[in-house]
Amino acid sequence: MPKLIDRAERRAEIAEALWRIVLRDGVSGVSVREVAAEAGISVGSLRHVFADKSELLEFSMRLIYDRVEERVRAHARMRDPLRRAEAILAELMPFDDNRRVEMHVNLALLTESVAHPGLAAAAREAYEGLRLLCLGVLTDLREHGLVAAGADLKSEAVRLHALVDGMAMHMLIDDRHGPTARRTLAKHLKGLSTRG
Repeated sequence: MPKLIDRAERRAEIAEALWRIVLRDGVSGVSVREVAAEAGISVGSLRHVFADKSELLEFSMRLIYDRVEERVRAHARMRDPLRRAEAILAELMPFDDNRRVEMHVNLALLTESVAHPGLAAAAREAYEGLRLLCLGVLTDLREHGLVAAGADLKSEAVRLHALVDGMAMHMLIDDRHGPTARRTLAKHLKGLSTRG
């Protein structure tokens, strides 16, 4: 008996087909016809799931953010607050093939957001989500005595967000920066207890 695929799974498979096209041909290579072919389905079947290319692009971008959020949540039960912070923030950086693919695709779609309001809205929501995540990580560290009492958490969140984004970009360009990124992140987090 053939396996039944639910709508959410089908949408994710189609989005992943779009990711493969973006990695291979860039966003300019994305069309409903090309994505359908890459996913191994008919154009009609794709249109049954996504009304148009804009909806498909937006979903594909948001799927990246959903997967990052899911991985971040998986670290919430870690007992050591510093290791928990490092693990959460590492999910925002391309330390493995999956995260590298997500970041490449996200950056490609981000450049398209000028012409696609849905992509622009998704990007703004993700940016705000990352800002709040950095603030949450710092708040948690402060509650465990790992951030100096006099530190301005909002300013520190901006600094942390910029550090993570910058190191992620370095790694995306040259994956040899991975060990340096880990050390830099760990050193930054440990230094928060003395920076007031």
